[in-house]
Formats: sequence, C-alpha cells, structure tokens
Amino acid sequence: MDFSKIEETREENQKPEDNLVFHYNREERLKRAPKIVQDYYSGNFKPYKGGLLKSLVATRGNRLLFVTIVFTFGIILFVRYFGPEKRSGTLNKVDVSVSAFSYEESVYASVKFNEVGKKIKADFEDGVPIYATVTAYDKEGVSVAEEKLTGKYDGNEIFLRTTFSDYDIIKIGAVCGMGDGLLSLESPVEKR
Repeated sequence: MDFSKIEETREENQKPEDNLVFHYNREERLKRAPKIVQDYYSGNFKPYKGGLLKSLVATRGNRLLFVTIVFTFGIILFVRYFGPEKRSGTLNKVDVSVSAFSYEESVYASVKFNEVGKKIKADFEDGVPIYATVTAYDKEGVSVAEEKLTGKYDGNEIFLRTTFSDYDIIKIGAVCGMGDGLLSLESPVEKR
C-alpha cells in the first residue's frame, strides 16, 4: 500500500511538532464514557470504603462465593480431623507419624517419632521405651502381616522401620506406644 499520498502534517508551521494533526478530544471521549469514569475525571468519584467482610457480602454473587468458600473449608477441616486415615498424631507431647511405600517386591513402613522442644527434652533425657506394632492390610482389609518394633526415645528424632513382602498390601496400620500412652495411626502404601 502506498502511504506517500496521505497528508499527515500541515506545511504552514515551521516546527515539526506543530505540523502533526492530532484527532483526540478528551471531552468527546468522556461524553461516551460510563458514569463512574466521568465521576473519576470530574473529581466526584467516591471510593467504596466498606471493609473486607462488607465487600465479601455486598452482592449476590459475592455472597454465594463466600458461602461456597466457607463450606469447602469446613468440609476440608472435617475430613482432615475425622477422616478415615490418620497418618500423624501426638503421643505424650511427641509428634508421631507413619508412612509406607512400595518398591519392587517389598513394602517399606516407617514410624517416626519427631524431636521435641528444649523445654520438654529434659523429660526424655534418660530415655523412654517406645514400641510400634505395624500391621499390613490387603484390599479386603484383612491383616496379612504384623511386626513388633521397639526402641528408646531420648527426645531426638527416631525411626522404627520394617519391611514386608508385597502381598498386595495397600494400607499400613501402626499402634504406637510410649510409657502408658497409645496412639493408633494408618497410612496408604504409596507406589514408587
């Protein structure tokens, strides 16, 4: 396309910036703008000062979204604390967790007693006997193998580990004990 015949400047001015033809008119543009834009440019715009909760329930769509988020959060908390699988818990102020994974023809199960804080660590200086009875379950929920593990907890992190031959094991259960406290945990077997 040949642009050489299109006039874009006026020849009568000596300065090149004065020769440009400018087709922008702010007043014309603002006449067709929405009311909120017109108010903003005229200085009559008043921002909404409602706060977080007011803005979450200001319109029908916002209320629906807010109720959905609260409901979903409630379901997640319910499943987390009352769900069927409980991989971790607290036993005598010590966090305990169980995990299991499958590799080749074996299932590796591990019970972890976490390290405690400095204030509580003095209670475990002499060492407290710990034990875990680890049970392997198949698809029907039948116990196919069981192993008893023991150790001594001195406040530092310790693992009690065992291995099972893979008899289609899908879940590991562990009854952990420390002193006179008991904790029952379970974990699905992760495939690796």
